[in-house]
Amino acid sequence: MGTVSPVFAGRTAELAALRGAHARACAGEPAAVLVGGEAGGGKTRLVGEFTRGLRTLTGGCLDLGAASLPYAPFSAILRRLGRDAVTSLMPASSLPELARLMPALTAAPPPPDDGTGQLRLFEHVLTLIERSGASAPLTLVIEDAHWADRSTRDLLSFLFRNPPRAGVLPVVTFRPEEPGARPLLAELARLPHVTRLDLPPLTLTEVADQVRGILGAADPALVRDAHTRAGGNPLFVEALVASPDETVSRSLRDLLLARVQRLPGRSRTVLEAASAAGDRVGHGLLAAVTGLPDPALSEALRPAVAHGLLVPDGDGYAFRHALIREAVHEDLLPGERSALHRRYAEAIERSPGLSDAPASALAVHWQGCGDHARALAAAWSAAAERHAATAYAEQLTLLERVLDLWPSVPAAATVTGASRCRVLESAAGVAGMAGDPGRGLPLVQRAMAEGGDDRGRAARLMALRATMRGFQGREDELDDLREAERLAAAPSPERVQVLSQLSSRLLVYGEHDEGARLGREAIELARGLGLASAIPPLEAVVAAATARDGEGDLAPLERVRHRDLDAWMRVRTINTLAHCHLNRGDGDRALALAADGLAAAEDTGVACSAGLPLAVNLVEALYRLGRWDEAAEEIQRSLDRHHTSAFRVQMTIWRIALLAARGGGAEPDPEVLALPLDTGFPQTVLPLAQMIIEWRLAEEDRPAARATVDAVLRHPRLTVQPCHLWPLLEAAARAGGPRLPEIARLAARLPAATPPAAAHKAAVTALAGGPAGWDTAITTWEKLAQTYSLARALFDAACADLAAGNRAAAAARLDRAAGIADRLGAAPLARRISERARRAGLAGPSGGPLTARESEVMRLLARGRSNREIAEELVISPKTASVHVSNILAKLGVGSRGEAVAAARDRGLA
Repeated sequence: MGTVSPVFAGRTAELAALRGAHARACAGEPAAVLVGGEAGGGKTRLVGEFTRGLRTLTGGCLDLGAASLPYAPFSAILRRLGRDAVTSLMPASSLPELARLMPALTAAPPPPDDGTGQLRLFEHVLTLIERSGASAPLTLVIEDAHWADRSTRDLLSFLFRNPPRAGVLPVVTFRPEEPGARPLLAELARLPHVTRLDLPPLTLTEVADQVRGILGAADPALVRDAHTRAGGNPLFVEALVASPDETVSRSLRDLLLARVQRLPGRSRTVLEAASAAGDRVGHGLLAAVTGLPDPALSEALRPAVAHGLLVPDGDGYAFRHALIREAVHEDLLPGERSALHRRYAEAIERSPGLSDAPASALAVHWQGCGDHARALAAAWSAAAERHAATAYAEQLTLLERVLDLWPSVPAAATVTGASRCRVLESAAGVAGMAGDPGRGLPLVQRAMAEGGDDRGRAARLMALRATMRGFQGREDELDDLREAERLAAAPSPERVQVLSQLSSRLLVYGEHDEGARLGREAIELARGLGLASAIPPLEAVVAAATARDGEGDLAPLERVRHRDLDAWMRVRTINTLAHCHLNRGDGDRALALAADGLAAAEDTGVACSAGLPLAVNLVEALYRLGRWDEAAEEIQRSLDRHHTSAFRVQMTIWRIALLAARGGGAEPDPEVLALPLDTGFPQTVLPLAQMIIEWRLAEEDRPAARATVDAVLRHPRLTVQPCHLWPLLEAAARAGGPRLPEIARLAARLPAATPPAAAHKAAVTALAGGPAGWDTAITTWEKLAQTYSLARALFDAACADLAAGNRAAAAARLDRAAGIADRLGAAPLARRISERARRAGLAGPSGGPLTARESEVMRLLARGRSNREIAEELVISPKTASVHVSNILAKLGVGSRGEAVAAARDRGLA
């Protein structure tokens, strides 16, 4: 009798939900499933039942993460996919990156990691998964995500936020009661394409089905007892059924151990040895630790497999359930555990090939047996393994372990070949790569406190602290970088590094001139020191600084774009060019660049990282050109595909813009509306504030629009990038109110170096009651083919004409604005045009002001001219003149030419 039921009991609704998600994925919709359940709750069995007959790749997270490769489930998935399949699906250039997960993939080393290595790896994994699912549907199973290391969680998050294309369904199992990954999994469950399944306990009927499957019959008393005592937990039910003579309630751990105690003695010994390795152990490693030859080891393992405690797994064995391993390992005495860890460490040290990650395994096992010196040495080596895998968070954990062990090892500096100060600095640098200032800042402070006269080291630490402060959005990062530049005064690699970081960050703060100057200095210094790899990114920074958001010379950027750059830098350079052309008002050129850049990003596997800003610029170009249907489609497509928070905020800005321009539609994302407008990067905050103001005005909620103006005008970096401030100022001026004089003064001193900026400045000046500048704005928007901005300028100019008593000019401008608004579907603007024309008496009951030609015909009608005479004077046909007269009668709501003349005179039209 086996203890595992051949009958799959219960879980009907959950199985249907999984199959529904699979159908959606096969139909081309994004879909993913999270399966949560308590330990022993049947997650693996449910997924196994679901994937039966489906093409599936499975990988599991390990509870001894430090003893395994980083990204353990994904390494397992690549191994199951196979080297030949990976090399046939992926370009040769990606193989060195993927070899971080599968070292046997290629002998070529990965490229130097400039801090983007992890994102590049993530992109390649996504591409591989998508291509694997292109020929036939693929289910990707990640087991036990509650044990995932930080890097694995980051990769899971990336895949869920950028769901694979059609045919791929990710399924992740986890224990909700485990705290490690709980925040991430709760966050992923909120994504619109994700289904979360929480497995309830089995019902009495379902337990009866399970017992019947195990025993062949289901005694009602046994079923009731098993259901009551197991609480509906399938694994606990198995343990109770396997111990039918138990008459007193025992813990699940005790019942699992009772199954172990029934094994032969040698089998128990081997199972105990296996428990010290983690969830899985290779056959060769287990043989080395137990000292058993192959036939004897296999003989000892067979009963454990037959009793459902172990399962064969590739070239090794895995515990059928983590709870079984936990129970076995915790039942060992401390001395037994220590002895096993020492035997594992000695076996791996003799034969490193027995472990996938020997240094990482040694770090765990030497520490497990209390050998601090060897544990420190192994942790130091394992940190290098983690770095090679771009597993920055785990590398940081190992370096922190080295620092914790340091006081216990008198010769620690000799063991590592590095001083404690150097280890602290390395750990701080890795924290920067991991984006973890909470752990990084204390490490930097500790390294600084250790002092020393090395100015280069002091400069590096100051630059590291600046990185941490930059992550926290603190402007004092520039203070640290300038101090680092002062400290690194001598020509050295440290100075090149500091200048590169400082010049790049200065561009974020709008300090283009200083950024360009320092970037050029760094280029010359790098050439002199032979640091060729540092030059291309510096040239890109200098070119971007010279372009000045489109206000300067774009030729250097074009030259950089056509050089031999890596994919990441090429896509970012194209994005900068698209941004500059948008700020110059050249929507067509920006659109073409964005499309080319996105195609390049797709081809080179950086579409979900470096390519995301290009998707935003593509939408902005479509919006500026009045191609709103295409912009809306692109926004929806992007939001369906990508769920990173910063990207969604950027796309939501343009969704609000379309909502303001078109009217109607759903309320914008409340989380985005709640973002603070008096802090954060101006590139995001200022456009967001602008679009909220325009949307509030379209909804005729002027107080809310003015409240938004009040908030954003408090931003400390309001003026660093005029390209983002000018459209905001025009929107703020339209909101009016007590801040209008302040807005006008700000506009008066702000440079307007591009045609759009000049048009915005003219509009702000006019809206604030200054010299009329509407003709400038109208002419500019006409030249730039930005029709919505043109229509708004025409409307505002018409309002100014009416205030000045120039009704004919107002009528002509209102007519043009109405035509553009109708073509665009700009309902709020069309409504304002109609209402203003009606209040001014420029439209009859049929609506719509007189066109410019109709106004000319009306003046001739008032002079008593016939249709033929009108035609001759205006050089049109009599038939066309007749049509104009008919339109005038309809618009004025009259039935004769005489009544039209009278109505026109009453309204000042003749």
